[in-house]
Amino acid sequence: MPQVPDCLWITHGVAEGKTSLNAFDNALLNADIGNFNLIKVSSIAPKDAILLDERPEITAGSVVPAVISSIVSHESGAHLAACVGIGFGDNSFGMIMEHSAEGTTEDAEAVVRRMIDESFKRRGLRLREVVIRSAGCQVDTVACALAAVILWWR
Repeated sequence: MPQVPDCLWITHGVAEGKTSLNAFDNALLNADIGNFNLIKVSSIAPKDAILLDERPEITAGSVVPAVISSIVSHESGAHLAACVGIGFGDNSFGMIMEHSAEGTTEDAEAVVRRMIDESFKRRGLRLREVVIRSAGCQVDTVACALAAVILWWR
């Protein structure tokens, strides 16, 4: 029987690189998740999962489920924003939403908030709390902004 993660951790990072992949990798390192094999997962926060203040102990090379938002650009001067948000349900599972775009972190956060609200309404769930984190940067050469929710076990 598959295990359900019981904790969540939100992180974010920004970085430049010589290529798009290097910028992304450097942003993962800046977010303290660059040494894991991340598996992109969809948007369900397990019921009763707790939000951690610090990254859980995870061995380098581990396969780690994550909801990831990222954007990379080569356009010098462009403003990048990546955002993730967790909506915690009132006695139910929750929802994790992500958004990235050129623009401000405030705009990205507003989009994520609207997506969380809609996902709860569509499912007929009651929203108890929303936690949102974002990362933004201005491109010099090649830049990446990313935000992620790590799903893990205590």
